[in-house]
Amino acid sequence: MEFTAHFKRKRGNCKDFIKLAPFPPNSKGFRYQGVFNGLSVEVFNTEQNLIKTLHDNGCYGKGSNSRGGPISGEPDETLLLGLEEACVLAYSLNILEIKDTANKEITWQAYVQAALEYDKEFFYKLAAYLYLKSKNWIIKSGIKFGGDFLIYKDGPRQFHASFLVLVHTADYINHPHYVGKNLKGTQRVAETSDKDVLILRVNEPKDFDSALATPAALETLTIDETVIRRFNYTSFVQSKQK
Repeated sequence: MEFTAHFKRKRGNCKDFIKLAPFPPNSKGFRYQGVFNGLSVEVFNTEQNLIKTLHDNGCYGKGSNSRGGPISGEPDETLLLGLEEACVLAYSLNILEIKDTANKEITWQAYVQAALEYDKEFFYKLAAYLYLKSKNWIIKSGIKFGGDFLIYKDGPRQFHASFLVLVHTADYINHPHYVGKNLKGTQRVAETSDKDVLILRVNEPKDFDSALATPAALETLTIDETVIRRFNYTSFVQSKQK
């Protein structure tokens, strides 16, 4: 049976929506300013609509006072970036400068070490994030549905998420996600919201140590995809009759 992804458009009039660039503009070496607070990277609005521009071009982060993008209009609103997207913006695209609470710039290695203290699988999720971004997906947090990421065709404004993404490594058998009943539960949660479950397995070379890894080490990782979808016999028969 041929697999096709769901692209479910949201209701409402989005015909006037202009599809923006997948990455924020970077003119004359400008860099956004962010502070790592231990859970996320907080970008402040030093200029009018600055954080809105960062959010809209690639749908990065969420507003601190808003449900989605920074649209509350409150002057103290900030943009909260996830660990993976902040890392990509800072150390891959070089358009974000990350500092600690003492206003000292954080190096790549220091950032990875701090992120691993919060999430021991951070480096593998970063590799998965880059993999999905290379396929032009819009990526948001999947914690609301019990996963690592949600991925969208053009963004949450126009479409519902197509996949709930789970990231694992070779020792995934020991991960609670992959106990049979838990995996089935995740699949049922995704199915009730019209999503499929996409499992990304990150394969690492022998003696790989994420705590000591450099940006170049990401190129040594490979990723396998597995999609979980409940087999619907009725739909299968109908598709064959068309």
